[in-house]
Amino acid sequence: MGNGRKVLSSDHARALIKQAIGMIFGDTKVEAEATTEIATIEARHTTDKPTRPRRPART
Repeated sequence: MGNGRKVLSSDHARALIKQAIGMIFGDTKVEAEATTEIATIEARHTTDKPTRPRRPART
């Protein structure tokens, strides 16, 4: 997980729980699916940040 997130979305939390269940029960298929979902959610989060133009420096 990245350092910038302070609050998880419900989808992200569900994917993390799914990944943990896969790890506990040794189900590599479920774990891999959850890992892919987590990566997709995090990638979507990082690309959705709007870029604001910088304010010109005051003189």
